[in-house]
Amino acid sequence: MAKILALGLAGLALAGCQTWPGQPPLTLTQKAGQMVMMGIDGTDAASPAVQQALAQIRAGQLGGVILFRNNITSPGQVQALNAALQAANPLPSLPLLIALDQEGGLVQRLRASNGFEDTPAPEQVAASQTPEQAYATYRHMASMVKDAGFNFNLGPVVDLRCDPHDETHQPASAVIGVLGRSFADEPAVAERYATAFIRAHHDEGLLTALKHYPGHGLAHDDSHLGLVDVTGTAQSMELRPFRHLIRAGLADAVLTAHLVNRRIDPDWPITLSQKMIGPHLRERLHFGGVVVTDDMHMGAIQKYHGEREALVRAIQAGNDLLVYSNSAVAAREVPGFAPRYDMGTHVAALVQDAIARGELTPQQIEASWQRLARLRAPAPGAAAGRQPARGRLGVQRTRCAVSPGADKAGQPAHNGAT
Repeated sequence: MAKILALGLAGLALAGCQTWPGQPPLTLTQKAGQMVMMGIDGTDAASPAVQQALAQIRAGQLGGVILFRNNITSPGQVQALNAALQAANPLPSLPLLIALDQEGGLVQRLRASNGFEDTPAPEQVAASQTPEQAYATYRHMASMVKDAGFNFNLGPVVDLRCDPHDETHQPASAVIGVLGRSFADEPAVAERYATAFIRAHHDEGLLTALKHYPGHGLAHDDSHLGLVDVTGTAQSMELRPFRHLIRAGLADAVLTAHLVNRRIDPDWPITLSQKMIGPHLRERLHFGGVVVTDDMHMGAIQKYHGEREALVRAIQAGNDLLVYSNSAVAAREVPGFAPRYDMGTHVAALVQDAIARGELTPQQIEASWQRLARLRAPAPGAAAGRQPARGRLGVQRTRCAVSPGADKAGQPAHNGAT
């Protein structure tokens, strides 16, 4: 391990990079692995897939793990699993990201059936509770998430339930509104309840992610199954919750959707498009935090794009954290899908090759790593259960010098979903 981390001394090659006290420097190859969040098979540290994940974490080549219902059998079991994952992390000032989808309703990994408590669906919360009551509901849920050993909840959903001008008020999306995953039809209502959700998590020291940018609520199809074309349904009002929450400083991370809008990019879905994340999310909405892909193993990506192509395009588009669920449920429409539990080292090798071919640059990897490190750095007073917004977590940072040498390197249908 000491030898692996010592290789990082060659990786501080880029101007303006930052280091954190107590954190060993990483090579560019390790930083590429840190851009991966991987799903695992198993419920304890002895499981073969968990062993593979632990080896990559120890080597500094895996930045996050995401758990699903099949990984969770009881509070004690998942606490032990998450503790083992976190203990393997060699970056003492940058905790490993351990994530889940805990929205409430049909999408909640911690529930009564595995020894936790059920949380109402977002639609039910917004229909029956004031924002103040919703804060209490989500504070209780966030406490449960924190006690289980997670530090990153991939929520809230800020997609709209339906077009507010639709007189029928029928939910538009089979995987959002129909499932009760949206707070409301009106952007302003979605903003208020998403704010309650986020503040409750921040007050428990947890990170959150707005999803599914730029809005999945009016889409008619399911990106788990294949390409979802929103060219004729997308509306500018769907962006309002993202804009509002980013301006309010409440966006730790933003999770992108596998949607294609041919008015913006006729060739590539949002996750892989260079015409949306950079020009719009970064430049127009001024979001400087971490951009997370939706699951790269979903049919919308895997059925139409090769693994290497999708990876390179996702980084070119501006994503910082690449999610690979390894879920056969998410990839159920992908012929011949097989999970692999070496995604950190595998992605790093593909990134090295892409840099050698001129498709990616070391600067792109460094920029993503710096955003991820800022997200992961603990906040002062985090032990007291408070977390500043936007992942600007306030620990002391030092500038590093330029080096001439660098390493060139719920529902079953929603168990694998974000």
